[in-house]
Amino acid sequence: MTTITLDLPEELVQRMTMAADEDWSMIARTAFESHLKRSAGRDDSGPLSAAIDRLRADKAKFDRGQTTASFGHGYAWARDRAGFRDLRAIVDAPDYLSAADVVRRSKTFSQRDEFGDAAYPSDEMWEAFVDGATALFNDVSGEL
Repeated sequence: MTTITLDLPEELVQRMTMAADEDWSMIARTAFESHLKRSAGRDDSGPLSAAIDRLRADKAKFDRGQTTASFGHGYAWARDRAGFRDLRAIVDAPDYLSAADVVRRSKTFSQRDEFGDAAYPSDEMWEAFVDGATALFNDVSGEL
């Protein structure tokens, strides 16, 4: 075993001293283990671990669906409503955030029409939308 030193407020030390029957080393070990499990993103020993695993898998599936839909919306927007200047600016943008700004400024873009009930589309959704618009541009660029 290794010994460590902790900096604790004097008031806490006094209260701990009053509770002399407690095994503070064991309590500290348990707290450290619990914190490490939580910070690693999961607690396999908890009663909710099966529910957490199920919901994580469901969330991942939902996120994939949102991203796929956003790609399709970006492609459709580029095909049906975007102008050449907007598409060229998207393709030339240094990153997808800049490209998303081009989309937002476009007169032909409506966030409600493209993302529906997602009042605040995630970065992944925006990236997929930009990828869809870029894909359309790449598909037709040889014809322009």
